[in-house]
Amino acid sequence: MDKPRIKWSTSVVVDALLVNLAFLFAYLTCRQLGFNLLELSTPLLVYQSALADASPYQLFFSIAAVVTIVRVSLFLGFNLYKPMWRYAAAQEFRALAMSITLATVVLIGLSMLLKTAWVLFLIDGFYNFVLIGFTKFSFQIFHGGRRKEVFVSDENRPSLSIRLLKPQVGSASEGAPLSSGRKPRTKVLIVGAGETGIGVLRALRNHPEKGYVPVGFVDDAPWKVGRSIAGIEVLGTTRDLTYIARKREIEEVVIAIPSAPGGKIRDIIRQCEYRGCQFKIVPNIHAILEGRASINHIREVRFEDLLNRSTSHSDIAEVSKYLSGKRVMVTGAGGSIGSELCRQVAKLNPELLILFGRGENSLYFMDIELRESEPELNRALIIGDIRDNAKVCQIIRKYKPDIIFHAAAHKHVKFMENHPDEAVKNNILGTQNLIEAAIKHDVEAFILVSSDKAVNPTSVYGASKRVTEKLIQSKANSVREISGRDAPRFIAVRFGNVIGSRASVLPNFKRQIAKGGPVTVTHREATRYFMTIPEAVQLLIQAGAMSNGGEILMLDMGEPIKILDLAQDLIRLSGLEVDKDIKIAFTGLEPGEKLYEELLTPQEGVTATKHQRIFVAQLEKIEERQLLSDIKELSQLADALDAEGIVAKFQELVPTYEPNRAFLAESAKDKASEIIRFEAETNPVIANRQ
Repeated sequence: MDKPRIKWSTSVVVDALLVNLAFLFAYLTCRQLGFNLLELSTPLLVYQSALADASPYQLFFSIAAVVTIVRVSLFLGFNLYKPMWRYAAAQEFRALAMSITLATVVLIGLSMLLKTAWVLFLIDGFYNFVLIGFTKFSFQIFHGGRRKEVFVSDENRPSLSIRLLKPQVGSASEGAPLSSGRKPRTKVLIVGAGETGIGVLRALRNHPEKGYVPVGFVDDAPWKVGRSIAGIEVLGTTRDLTYIARKREIEEVVIAIPSAPGGKIRDIIRQCEYRGCQFKIVPNIHAILEGRASINHIREVRFEDLLNRSTSHSDIAEVSKYLSGKRVMVTGAGGSIGSELCRQVAKLNPELLILFGRGENSLYFMDIELRESEPELNRALIIGDIRDNAKVCQIIRKYKPDIIFHAAAHKHVKFMENHPDEAVKNNILGTQNLIEAAIKHDVEAFILVSSDKAVNPTSVYGASKRVTEKLIQSKANSVREISGRDAPRFIAVRFGNVIGSRASVLPNFKRQIAKGGPVTVTHREATRYFMTIPEAVQLLIQAGAMSNGGEILMLDMGEPIKILDLAQDLIRLSGLEVDKDIKIAFTGLEPGEKLYEELLTPQEGVTATKHQRIFVAQLEKIEERQLLSDIKELSQLADALDAEGIVAKFQELVPTYEPNRAFLAESAKDKASEIIRFEAETNPVIANRQ
């Protein structure tokens, strides 16, 4: 390991200047007290001839040089140029005090040996303590009280909660406390020598009964390597992790970089697995800042930590102004996106939160959660179906929402291939009901949750979402042209898969891992965009605040992730080995599924917004009359349960739609067929894969 050289030359020069300044102050103080300290009373014979002809100034500078050499040498001897002084604690204070005291004793001894007045060096020691001590601890003096405190105190639980899933190497799960069945003392390496890493170090030291011994830090900032923090050295960068872990016999690695991108976390985990170390992570920075977690609560690494994304930030002031004091309606309020929308909107002080959905159990549990977390929140729970036009109109007329977040939709690609009539009735006609009611009752803003599957769709679900995007855009234009006003502002927000939703592959993978495998992946090269639910909703709300209406906004989904990599990461995070403990089976693409997702069609351009993660798609002109006529025809086809007619009409409405449908009777072909088969209520249709 190539350790960068410590660049302490600047610090040495600064300290040398301060030492001389302290000596000057000491000399002037003695002069004020009436001492003539530059006259040698009985100098030693060996120095007598050299000093006899020296002027007072030469004598002053000679003594100052000796003082500087002695004091700086002892600073070096006490390793005072290794600590990062902004994080200095009692250990560094003791080292500084001892070095100044010892240097003062040495100088007083020399003065007594040379028969000179030793009071000068006693006063000089005092000035050194004041000047150098103030300089070293100035950051803590001026900023220590204003530093953001990221710890969350809780008297009812241990300050440090570290959990372990299984006793296997590299495992990570919730369950038994780490101290159970482990060695009394566990050597810990902390990844990240910033504020979070320092917080982890303090938490470990405050609870010695846990048996954790912090050995050092690793950090990718070259200037930190070789320095020490609270007595613990920064041993190298993350590239050196394997070497450091082997040399220092590290047993546990704590990743203390809450805002690190997923690729960095994945690389650290692989090094831990190679060395055979356990690994844990500090909660995501959003959870810490929102008070939902604490640095003290080190947890297992989860898949969302491995996303190839950096942390995004929303304009809280803009969003608060946009929602505060408003009546907000959320459709699909019991779903994955809808429920998170309710959580985040509830924190922004709305006048009324209207939860609309048809799943009574989901709404019931959401109501309990909001009752506990936001007891002062005014809320209304509505059991209803967006396909019921009379109910939709009644609710919007009664509660008069200012803003509607439309998250209700059928989202399972496979089911919508089998039941395209439901995609039409729910996703398109249900959205149309809401739009018409919003226009009639003067809603300020209508935000549609769309999908990247609407881009060059190969599925009925994707085609239905593309039609709703067109409906949103056409209505925005017609409202503006007919009434001359921009309200309601119709906005569609397009993004990809969200981690943790009930429709994502993660729950299925976890279930398969729990069963012992195999984990089924459709294709080796299949990729998807992923985003955590809280971040997706945060950007969704931000998009609604900044849009002018009539736009389709896209969220920056980061880099696409291979589904195969996702499956392998989940297996490893469960403490198991790929292919050895859990097999991976490839099943072939399912009906309606794409090999990779897209966020833009070739015809669409994109315009940046003031938010780095939100973009505007530039779409074609929509003829509203023709679109409404086509939707009416789709409605008739859905009522007739004409699946093939619906698909044909989608191809007419969405020219980029290329169906990937493969319906086979169970006995039509051997089970080894590359085409996935499942029963359809309509007549079986055989289609070639795209």
